[in-house]
Amino acid sequence: MKKTLAGILLVDRVAISCAICRTICWTICCAICCTEATGQQIPFLSELLSRNEDFVRLYSEKRRAGANLTAIEPARKRAEDAFRRGNIPGILEALSEGQALLAGKKWDERQKFIASLTLEVDRLVVEPNQVLQVSLTRMFPAAEKAFASPPTVTFTIVSSEGASKPAESQPAPTLTQPLIIADRLAIGETSSTASRKLLLLDGSYQVVAVIEAGGQTVGEIRRSIYAVADFSDSVSRISRTIATIKGSSDARVQAVVPRLSTAEFQLERLAQMNKSRGESELNPNQEIDRIEGVLTALARGRNPLARERGEVERAYRAADNKLVPYRVYVPKSYDASSPRPLVVLLHGDLGDERSYFSGLFDPSVIKGEADRRGWILVAVNGRGRLSSYTGAAQNDVFDVIEAVSREYKIDASRIYLTGHSTGGLGTWLVAGSKPDQFAAIAAISAGALPAGDPLNSLLAKLKGVPILVAHGARDGITPIQLSKTMVAAAEKAGINVSFLEVPDGDHLSVVGSTFPAVLNFFEKNAKSR
Repeated sequence: MKKTLAGILLVDRVAISCAICRTICWTICCAICCTEATGQQIPFLSELLSRNEDFVRLYSEKRRAGANLTAIEPARKRAEDAFRRGNIPGILEALSEGQALLAGKKWDERQKFIASLTLEVDRLVVEPNQVLQVSLTRMFPAAEKAFASPPTVTFTIVSSEGASKPAESQPAPTLTQPLIIADRLAIGETSSTASRKLLLLDGSYQVVAVIEAGGQTVGEIRRSIYAVADFSDSVSRISRTIATIKGSSDARVQAVVPRLSTAEFQLERLAQMNKSRGESELNPNQEIDRIEGVLTALARGRNPLARERGEVERAYRAADNKLVPYRVYVPKSYDASSPRPLVVLLHGDLGDERSYFSGLFDPSVIKGEADRRGWILVAVNGRGRLSSYTGAAQNDVFDVIEAVSREYKIDASRIYLTGHSTGGLGTWLVAGSKPDQFAAIAAISAGALPAGDPLNSLLAKLKGVPILVAHGARDGITPIQLSKTMVAAAEKAGINVSFLEVPDGDHLSVVGSTFPAVLNFFEKNAKSR
């Protein structure tokens, strides 16, 4: 009997998980899942996310200003279509065209060729005599015929003014002349690569790729790198400090040991910076100082994290021993004098715990609403950018709720759940697994789960949970009809469900535009104490 029940539960979980892939860009999910399974990096992910965020920001600014965006619509729709088909080069090309047009630039063969290029470095931190490899890579097809002569690239390293961190008694490190890695290298059909062993003074630098054609500069791309002579020693020193704190017999220190998980996660990330591209927005010197400052306080039995307000990074150690990050937004008014509502945020495909607070979803609205109401927001990682919100990914949601509830004074009767796209589908799944946990939920741009016994069983569990479904009528990635189908199924099951259609909303913009309405809906619903 137990074996049969386990089999039924497994079939239910697989059926619902497969629906996520079918409903949201199945092709791209499978392509990226295969990439992740082999341990490779998702191709051009950082550039894709960056260009998408820039496009969304420019598009939103122009739209709010009342600009005529008719000329932009073809590029925006091509980006949506490419996403549905899993065509990453197509997404990048369409976003690049949209960016150029929004910035008032002409989109021609020259502009397309320059936009097709990205500069990659094999590490962000360089220690003395380490070799740095740089590559100029083509992300999507673009012809060179727009240029009278074949374009070339020159790679150099220059000082990054104002960003270095020398010792107080020393001047900022400068390069009086650019350090040449390769001069006028032919741009290959896929990539052009060069490398050089470096010996740089500690500080911040930039790798510069200058693209030339016919003796004229036609483009330039920059990437930050850092020279840190004692980087490996610093990582080892921090690791030893963490071990010492864990082994302390002082009761005050042991009381704060659970807070070590965040520092451990940040150290893991830091340690990769001289081996890979890592997190390009991080300054390793500042990270080392910040982590050591936190550890100094923890070693004295104090918790410096409790004072942080605004968007803060956290991590916990899961049952499988993995360090899992999450993001909390703590309103400026928080003082632990009274319990605060908690809103849990689930990201969509290709996103992570940072997505809800990024430029994709109008962070001024997301964070502004939290500050105005005094509510705490928490965004989960879901065990990766392509979370199924089942298994360990589903456990992540509840582990994070437990972690936040330990750190902050949370009103257990007012814990809410919302998610976007695949995170919207995850909202249904997660709430269905523990419906008593949430006072209300909201699924945004989510689509529908497959009809049948698994769905009927899920909906039966959600009868006591108020639900809001929101969708943009202009959504070219997840058709609005899918949400309408899900709402109809929920109504048939006797669920208290509301539907909010945004006439001019697309797949992304609907998150920011409906966030105040989502919180208004939550505010009207609290569990009985």
